[in-house]
Amino acid sequence: MDAMLTPFVQRWRDAGYEMIVAADHGQDARGHHGGISALRRDFALYYFGQSAMPDAEVVLDPLTLAPSIRTRMGVAVLPSMTARSFF
Repeated sequence: MDAMLTPFVQRWRDAGYEMIVAADHGQDARGHHGGISALRRDFALYYFGQSAMPDAEVVLDPLTLAPSIRTRMGVAVLPSMTARSFF
């Protein structure tokens, strides 16, 4: 997937777009996902934009992903989303 997206990243940035590429959960060595273990809760996140991000050593909670994306899109964060945006 990265090889497919790479040619477009700079073009989209030059056009003024921000990009967020993320997974909503991790996966363990056996392919199990979406559970409570650290490997299943860890998720990939790549952000290409101007907003400040937390320091690299900060571990992001998966619950912050949806409110963060909504914040960048200018969409209201739902009251049920209690985690704060990391942007």
